[in-house]
Amino acid sequence: MKRISKMIRRTVAVAAFLLFACTGLRGQNYSISTNVADWLALGTINVQGSMPVSRHISLRTGAAYNPFTFGSGEKQKYFRRIELSFGARYWPWFVNSGWYLYSYANWAKYAWGGIFTHKAYEGYAYGAKIGGGYALMLDKGINLEMGMGGFIGMTNYTKYSCPHCGHNEGKKEKFVVAPAGLLLGISFVF
Repeated sequence: MKRISKMIRRTVAVAAFLLFACTGLRGQNYSISTNVADWLALGTINVQGSMPVSRHISLRTGAAYNPFTFGSGEKQKYFRRIELSFGARYWPWFVNSGWYLYSYANWAKYAWGGIFTHKAYEGYAYGAKIGGGYALMLDKGINLEMGMGGFIGMTNYTKYSCPHCGHNEGKKEKFVVAPAGLLLGISFVF
């Protein structure tokens, strides 16, 4: 777990460096944000960084981490994950304001169980997230972001009989098209 935590810190540090060092700084364009909907999904810690590359396009990188398990025994619930993404947003008006479309490359290691079913799943997913949303300017440096998207990609997972017993029902790899990425976020623009 320490090795994974160290990997996440390094990835976020490299992403932040690339985000802010690759172009000259310009005021009111860069942003740091968090998705409140992820925090409500059993406490998923998340952060995203964004920088403009033109008036209508911004690059975005993000990370999410959830190590928490709630309850015990048969009432155990968890949505543990490590997720990394990198992509771009297209803004018809201008960066960080109004409607946008996005596409992100996405990788995740996940384990969830006891939430929608009594089964548990653990595995990896990689592919693309695509979707859209709206950024509402609340103040000079604060935006409220709302959006939805979907995931298209591959998942490789192990299925278990229950979240706490560890009885393996088999491994599977499959192509997935699924809803993903409900966004209700706060963005700090500088």
